[in-house]
Amino acid sequence: MNSTGLSSSGANARPGFWATALDELSVVSANIEYSQLQCSLEGVPYWVELRPNDGARCVLCYSDNGVVTDITPPGYSVRSKVHEYGGQSWCFIDDGLVFVNESDQQLYFQALRGDLATSCRKITACTNARFIEPVWDGLKCQIIAVEERHEVDGVVNRLVAISLETGETTPLHEGYDFYSYPTLNPQSRELAFIAWNHPYQPWVSTELVSLRLSDLSIQFVFGRDIEEALSQPLYSQNGELYVVSDREGWWNIYRYNPIAGALEPSLCAPQDMISAPWQSGLRHYVCGDSGLSYQLIAHEGSEVYHQGCRVEPGSMSYCRSLHASKGKLYAIAGFRDRMDAVIEIDTSLNIRLLTGGSMPLEKGHCSEPQPLAFGEGDDRCYGYLYSAKNDTYRDNAACKPLVIFLHGGPTAATYPVFNLKVQYWTQRGFSVLDLNYRGSSNYGRRYRLALEHAWGEAEIKDIQLAVSSLIDAGVVDPHAVFIRGNSSGGYSALNALCQLDLFAAGASLYGVTDPAVLNGCTHKFESHYLEWLLGDPIKDKGRYQALSPIYHAADIHCPVIFFQGEKDRVVLPDQTRAMVAELQDRGVAVEAHYFENEAHGFRQKENVISVLRDELRFYQAHLTAE
Repeated sequence: MNSTGLSSSGANARPGFWATALDELSVVSANIEYSQLQCSLEGVPYWVELRPNDGARCVLCYSDNGVVTDITPPGYSVRSKVHEYGGQSWCFIDDGLVFVNESDQQLYFQALRGDLATSCRKITACTNARFIEPVWDGLKCQIIAVEERHEVDGVVNRLVAISLETGETTPLHEGYDFYSYPTLNPQSRELAFIAWNHPYQPWVSTELVSLRLSDLSIQFVFGRDIEEALSQPLYSQNGELYVVSDREGWWNIYRYNPIAGALEPSLCAPQDMISAPWQSGLRHYVCGDSGLSYQLIAHEGSEVYHQGCRVEPGSMSYCRSLHASKGKLYAIAGFRDRMDAVIEIDTSLNIRLLTGGSMPLEKGHCSEPQPLAFGEGDDRCYGYLYSAKNDTYRDNAACKPLVIFLHGGPTAATYPVFNLKVQYWTQRGFSVLDLNYRGSSNYGRRYRLALEHAWGEAEIKDIQLAVSSLIDAGVVDPHAVFIRGNSSGGYSALNALCQLDLFAAGASLYGVTDPAVLNGCTHKFESHYLEWLLGDPIKDKGRYQALSPIYHAADIHCPVIFFQGEKDRVVLPDQTRAMVAELQDRGVAVEAHYFENEAHGFRQKENVISVLRDELRFYQAHLTAE
């Protein structure tokens, strides 16, 4: 027997059908997501864990002397739904913490001493409001937060102050369509924040605003004179204001000079230092006692710098949710060969795992990412190839199946990190290409904005280029290529199936099928995004139809499987049903699976297991026989 407990008698098993001990339950149960890390005044790190084995509940934890303790009582879940994608949902206050509870989106106070199960007290009672990014204002004994009010005539976002005792909300600033990153100056009564208006998204054009709390007057605004994506403002302990801008083509760190009244470069390099702000309150750099700690995000893997020195990464390849305290740096880290972990980096630059970081697969069975680039110049795109890997088997068959992963967004990104859902496929004899097509983040502003009025075309060219390159290199069987995508990635996958004759089958997970329909019913955060991606829905109606999969179902000749949440408010279920009906009418082999208790993205363990199992079965049924 080998390390997986499997017999080696199937050493010549056909790729795509290799047996493995890594079943669907193992993949989902081990896939705990970490986020929202902060440190207490005592230097104790706290973070949120999304736990698939606990009904996808988000639980706040802390680590002290190597022991991880849960503090969120049963019945509560720390998660905001502002902008539908959420983000930072809790903060420390003087004698406890405040968090957003998932079920009602209201703020709660929780003491950190005594009986935690009975210490949660509801602060707000605004049935039509959601909250995110709470910040403690100890001088006024109030919470500053972003409020999203769902009124009869639309959604209104604003900055508010909330009394800890009464829950009463007082507006601090309103008028922008969106707000994020309220940041309080520890040396003065000033609040910096990021704001933007339609039709922009926060990775295209935003403003940095400074508000004096004493009289609610605006002190300065950046981002009105030039189009730049400002993000993640941060005050140092001595009151210096830092912010990230891509005004020179890369998301780099700038410092506000109050004498010159200007933003000046602080740390600049031809690399991005943050990821796209799909969620609010992300933190990719931090100002500690000894200066800035940050990362340079590179295609081959990120580099982390703490106290001016580069941290030796080992297999660590990406970090997020950075926080510094008492000379140490804390972060959530991704690795090439193990699960994500909450880490501590000490003053000697040693890395210690606080939780996570397990290795479900031994080295011989783990497929690590190979960074690849395809094409040249403006047609260049990037991806990570995970080769089929399971040392129980010998890949000597002619069939070399490939699954192409397309991330959502489309302005998101994939990173060279260990992902059990990728290993699920490589363990079975499929290679995986995780593609950062044009429009993905972390290759500079120009690459990120390459999909302006080019969605449905530019990324399809990238898919074709990548697949053709791998086929020409003999890496994959041209008759065994599959493509899958979620959300906007589902749209791109469906368009690829319409436009390219390259695939044995495809999968759409809550993918867009008709952008014109989506444009009229999607949520506020993305309600003008399609105008940027495709053009004006009235003037460019022909373009919308030309690039809508539902109008070109007749061009799809290979089988397709769909997965859709019934509670999805981003991509409505009717879009998927209409596309399925079009394909069925044309005799295409199609399957559709709908999940009553899921929204945009699947969180319930049994549903994620079902998706993995059904997608694998679907692809195996359409592999070309040897």
